[in-house]
Amino acid sequence: MSRILLIDLAEREMQARTRLKNRIDELQTQSRRVSGQSAQLDVILKEVKRITREKPGITPEQLGQELQRELPETARGALSIDQTARLAELLARLNSDNPVDDFYKAVAAEVARKTWKELSAGSDPEYVLKYGLFGSQRTSMTADLGVNEREIAMVCGLLQLDNLADPAHDKFTTRIAERQGEYRQHLALFDAAYERAKQRSEVTLQSQIDNGTVSKSVIGCIEPDHSIDDRVDETRKQVPGADELVRAISARTVAQVVRRLATEKITPNDPWLASRIDTAFSRLTGAIDGAPPSSIEIDLPDLEVESGVDIDPENLQAVQAIYFTYQLEEMRMFQVVERIVDLFRQGMLPLGRGYVSDFLYHYYQKAGERMTEGERRDLYFRCFGAPGGNPNMGEPNRDFNELWLRFLSAVSSFSRQLSVDRMLRSNVPVAVSQEQVRKAGRDLAANLSRNGYGIAYNAAIEMQQSILDFKTVLTNPDLRNVFGARDMWQVIDLVNANYLGGARNTHRFRTQSRNGAIIIRWLANHVQALTNIAGPVLLIDQIVDPQMFRVESNHKPTIDPTDWDLVNACEQWLAVGGVQGQSVEQYAQPIEAPITSARPIGMPQFARDALDSAGISLPA
Repeated sequence: MSRILLIDLAEREMQARTRLKNRIDELQTQSRRVSGQSAQLDVILKEVKRITREKPGITPEQLGQELQRELPETARGALSIDQTARLAELLARLNSDNPVDDFYKAVAAEVARKTWKELSAGSDPEYVLKYGLFGSQRTSMTADLGVNEREIAMVCGLLQLDNLADPAHDKFTTRIAERQGEYRQHLALFDAAYERAKQRSEVTLQSQIDNGTVSKSVIGCIEPDHSIDDRVDETRKQVPGADELVRAISARTVAQVVRRLATEKITPNDPWLASRIDTAFSRLTGAIDGAPPSSIEIDLPDLEVESGVDIDPENLQAVQAIYFTYQLEEMRMFQVVERIVDLFRQGMLPLGRGYVSDFLYHYYQKAGERMTEGERRDLYFRCFGAPGGNPNMGEPNRDFNELWLRFLSAVSSFSRQLSVDRMLRSNVPVAVSQEQVRKAGRDLAANLSRNGYGIAYNAAIEMQQSILDFKTVLTNPDLRNVFGARDMWQVIDLVNANYLGGARNTHRFRTQSRNGAIIIRWLANHVQALTNIAGPVLLIDQIVDPQMFRVESNHKPTIDPTDWDLVNACEQWLAVGGVQGQSVEQYAQPIEAPITSARPIGMPQFARDALDSAGISLPA
């Protein structure tokens, strides 16, 4: 026989732990808001671990009191004494396997006629539910649920069924007593439905973890049964293990089955009771025909589960390289190199043997193997709506410029409001919310992804290699000495001014190329956050206190940009682009997203035939 896992109570416990973790994050964030407080927070965490290790049976309340006495004033950071104690208490609760769901604790205490503090002390393990496993299930795999355990589970199921899960309600105790009476009145039906549920529900523990109904901390909560942090590195066998078979039972579903049987006047002596129970289980999910509408729960599908398919990260990475190249094209880097090759071919450059002459010769020799300027312009035209492309080679991306400015403006406005809010210590809601940033980012990412199909990725690889080669040759001392330039940018300026009709604003284009690449790579790396319907898209702490999120010295923002990198990139792009503050605020406001498809849609053949007959030719 397998252990019995109460999956509905396990799911409630996981949700309660998530809320507890969020509260801890809030207190830690408050401590970090003061510069240099990370060290003090580490002191608090180490002190918590020391006390719990020296006093294994200490309660969270006692831990808070102990910490108040022993923690130095300098280690409390931006938190008060009470807040520090509260943080320590929450950390201890989160690191313990004991339940944190107040709903379950209130029901168990009422059924046992004891306080939860007395129950959690260890004298009555059957009342302590760990991740959906009652005490009987932690001591033996063959034991069934005890009388008290089954009563607690079914009373919890009845309360959940009636949406009475708030232990702070002034009539909560009365409601528990009423459900106890209902359970005892139909005890035989509850026993029969419970037995049928056990036979239908054998699964692996890992499957329930993957489904999001059970916390992964359930692994090892029986053996070695240390605190959660201490058993992370356990090498011996952990009980229960991920591959262990359990019988996953929902007390709420069992309660619903029994209520339906009672409503239909089914008695425990009915000769077809087992069949009627199976039918009731099936009707709850509408698995059989003939179920009345009132028997089927409203459980709408999550339309956002597949919403990420319209944003392909690989397409965004290709567009990143193309945008970077496009800005360098605007400063005429390609034309500069080609003009230098012409001068070299004509013998007008005093260059001898060496790397530069070899590169220029091979570049001239393989001219037919590279994309031409017209082909590159066509790609910029399709990806960004840039002028200069051939309209017969594809549709331009007409929405890019507006979507680009809207996303940059939303990020910029959001970060500026955070700075003002911090300076004034104001709690006034900001004008640009996380959801506005998410929407603007998602619209832009979907637009770029849609226009990044086809040859884009292969072209991006070629363009990237070309830029690397250009950088190497233009920074070579031999070539710089020919033009009397200190760096590659002076070489570009001099060739532009003397041979290509005038200098270009190289500072602007190289700033926009780098920062644009950072912005697009951030979109590619945060597709999950952009397509989620909940949770932050930007980490406020990383923007307000970037020193608390230091990165390695070899960190490359164009590969793995942080939220701080994104904010800086948006601000710099807007600054060099000359976008006025008033325009930034205007673009930051949301609009309806443009109508786009996940992939390019070809024109139907009958429409092509009609246009051909009218003398209008379209690209294939």
